[in-house]
Amino acid sequence: MRGGVNWGIDFAGGVKATVEFDNAAKISDIRSTLDASGLPNSVQQVSSTTGKNQFLISTKLQKGDKTGDSTFTSLKGAIITKFPSAVVLGNEVVGPSIGDYLKRSAAKMVFLCILMMTIYLAFRFEFKFSLGAMIALVHDVVLSIALAAALRVEFDIPVLAAILTIFGYSVNDTIVIFDRIRENMGKGGDRSFSELMNTSINETLSRTVITVFCTLLSVVAIFFLGGEVLHGFATVLIFGFVIGCYSSIFIASPVVLAWSKYIKKEKHD
Repeated sequence: MRGGVNWGIDFAGGVKATVEFDNAAKISDIRSTLDASGLPNSVQQVSSTTGKNQFLISTKLQKGDKTGDSTFTSLKGAIITKFPSAVVLGNEVVGPSIGDYLKRSAAKMVFLCILMMTIYLAFRFEFKFSLGAMIALVHDVVLSIALAAALRVEFDIPVLAAILTIFGYSVNDTIVIFDRIRENMGKGGDRSFSELMNTSINETLSRTVITVFCTLLSVVAIFFLGGEVLHGFATVLIFGFVIGCYSSIFIASPVVLAWSKYIKKEKHD
């Protein structure tokens, strides 16, 4: 509905230029100048010394521009027109072919992360536990990418890092619950597997909620204080941590229970 993922410069191709301004330049002024010229942009201050400020300015390739020369000329022209004293110290072009390569590499990285975590959980616990964790992971990844697409968050390297961070966070939360389930299974008793699982989730629920709350405090601080460059990164992390919390309880664990019932039924038949 929103046109798919809003790929950033690292994946779609673009131009990155390092520009030095005098002390009067602000990120908001630079960004508004590029917006007025029709150049989608990302502006990051990389250094600030007495009398001089250096910024890394990025923009996507203009339509029909394969080499980046036309885009760089437009970028430089817009900056120099507004800030005559600005000096372009260097530029870098990320071509479409490099962007496609990074897309494939990112997809492989995500797939390998899920695969390796699944193998690890199957080795540490049982197959039914790894199945539940894998489905919960896929759920977290798909919804996080869908959120980025729906909100038109620019999908760049920091956002990819947020996705991989969500992997680790969600699996860690899931393993805590699975450990308690296995621990209670070792105690024996007359309880059914569903009752044992319910007890285990309740015993770890306060830990899960408190951990998520404390983690969100730092991520929300990044969202509000980290600046425009980290806004997409923080947005995806906040969403991913929340859904990673509930997926461990309401997706991973029920899948384990459903698979156990299915296997028991197959053996009975």
